[in-house]
Amino acid sequence: MSSRGTGLTLMGIVVAIIGYFMFQSSIGLDTKVDEVQKILENSHEHASYLGIAFTLISVGLVVHLAGLINTRGTAAGTAESLGIFCIMAAIFMWVINIGFGFAAVEMGGKLAEAAGGAQAAAAAAAAAAAAGDAATAGAAAAKAESAMAAATGIVIAGGFNQAASVAGNVIGSLLAGIGWLSLGMAYRNSDAKGAISFLPLGWLAMLAGIILLVANLVIINVVADGGTELASQISGISFILIVIWSVSRGLALMKE
Repeated sequence: MSSRGTGLTLMGIVVAIIGYFMFQSSIGLDTKVDEVQKILENSHEHASYLGIAFTLISVGLVVHLAGLINTRGTAAGTAESLGIFCIMAAIFMWVINIGFGFAAVEMGGKLAEAAGGAQAAAAAAAAAAAAGDAATAGAAAAKAESAMAAATGIVIAGGFNQAASVAGNVIGSLLAGIGWLSLGMAYRNSDAKGAISFLPLGWLAMLAGIILLVANLVIINVVADGGTELASQISGISFILIVIWSVSRGLALMKE
C-alpha cells in the first residue's frame, strides 16, 4: 500500500468515532450500564440509527487497522510488533462485540411487543370486568400475566447480553491500552513525525495507552458506584487522543 493509502486508511478511526458518538446518543448519554430495560427500549426506538452507527464503527475500525498494519516497520522492534498485535486483538474484540448491540436491538423489539400485548390484555380485562363478563376478564387477565412474564424474561436475557457486552468492551480496552502503550514506547525512539509537529507521536500514544489501562484496571474496580460509567468516560479521552494520533500520522504519511 502506498504512503497515501496508508495515511487514508489510518484515518478510518474518524469514521469509527463518529459511529461511537451516534451509538452513545441513541442509548442515552445518562443511561447506566445496568439499566437494562432502558437500554433495550432505546435500542428498539433508535434501531435504524444504531444500525448505521454499528456499521460505521465496524468499517472504521477495520480500515484503521489496515492502515496501522501498513505502518509496521516505522519503529522496528518488539514493542511495535506487540503494540500492533494487541491493538488488532482489541479491534477484533470490539467488532465481534457489535453483535451484542444488534442483539439488544432485537430484544428491544420483542420487549416492546410483549409490553404492548400485556397493556392491551390488561385493558381488555378491565373492560370485561366492568361489563360483568367474568370469564372474558379472567382470560384477558391470564393473557396479560403471560405477556408480562415474557417481558420479564426478555429483560433478564437482555441483562446477560449487556453483561457480556460490557465485559467484551473492557477486555478490548485493556488490550488496546497495552497496544498503544507499547506502540508509544516504540515510536519514542523513531524519527517518524506527525502533521501536528508539536505533538510527539510516541508520548501521545503512550498517554492514550496509560489512560485506557488506568480506567479499565483501576477505576472500574476501585469506584464502587458508577465505576464502569466513569471508566468509560475516561476511556473516551484516550480514544480522542488516538484519533488525534491517527489523523496526525495519516496526514504526514499522505504528504510523503
